[in-house]
Amino acid sequence: MQAFIVMQGRTYQQEKTAGLIWTHKRGTGQVVPPTWARINEIQPQDILFHYVAGQIVAVSQAQSSVHTIKRPAFLMGQAVGAQVNAVRLQYYTLPTPLTISDHLPQIQPLLPQKHAAFQADGSGNQGYIYPCYSALLAQLIDLIEADYFVVKQNEQLSLAMSAVTTTDTDPLVRLLVNADLINRRQMNQTQQIFTLAVKQRQVPQCAICGLEQSTLLEATRLKPLKDSAPTERTTADNGLLLCPSHAALLRQGLIGFSRGGHLLIAPQLGLLDRERLGLRPRLRVSFSPAAAPFLNWHRRFVFQA
Repeated sequence: MQAFIVMQGRTYQQEKTAGLIWTHKRGTGQVVPPTWARINEIQPQDILFHYVAGQIVAVSQAQSSVHTIKRPAFLMGQAVGAQVNAVRLQYYTLPTPLTISDHLPQIQPLLPQKHAAFQADGSGNQGYIYPCYSALLAQLIDLIEADYFVVKQNEQLSLAMSAVTTTDTDPLVRLLVNADLINRRQMNQTQQIFTLAVKQRQVPQCAICGLEQSTLLEATRLKPLKDSAPTERTTADNGLLLCPSHAALLRQGLIGFSRGGHLLIAPQLGLLDRERLGLRPRLRVSFSPAAAPFLNWHRRFVFQA
């Protein structure tokens, strides 16, 4: 299962009524914008979030992959061809639209560096279809659920299982719950495959401090999951086996590695903390040549130089 965010604006009501999303059908050799070409990635059962004027107003599930259809009636007044590319959807309107700017602290850290649907202020980027990767999908589902079937108990919001039970015939509830379960299972499977690949490649110890306690070692990505293509999410070339402290430093960009594998330390880490964390400036880690793109990504987008 995949997930996408569709930026619709004025076309939302018409597309919802027709039960589809669509793109122009371009001729051979014509350039197709990436956010329009992404319609070809959608498969049956995929989840889509529909964004209009700063809010996610609906969730849908794909009923088909992309196919060619006759131009819908609501497009008759527009300068498009006789046929368009379309994906059939089952739309579910949210009772309470999710305003993105209200939840930026939760959403912004999960946005990819490239191909993000939202800008820093929560407004939408220009384009049509954007990917919604696993962690962002889980967060959006949580936020929608919080508005839809969470009750206030002891002055805190908590999931009321009784509410789920009494509304289990609601198709939107079923869609959200099933999508969440599938997504979390996929996330766990991806991490398990990645961890096994890194452990098979690397000596079973922290690459920085040498800690050998296997239960404390973490397979940690150089290029974060939210930015990685499917093949990059599980390759050992994108990872290091580290203890919890050094894994956290790598994820937060407080350490990195040069092209030659030499340890880089962010300036904001003081000398005492460097000593306490066992960070040796001359330390060198041996990376495979295939790790170069991941090291470059980490230095460019993660490391706090």
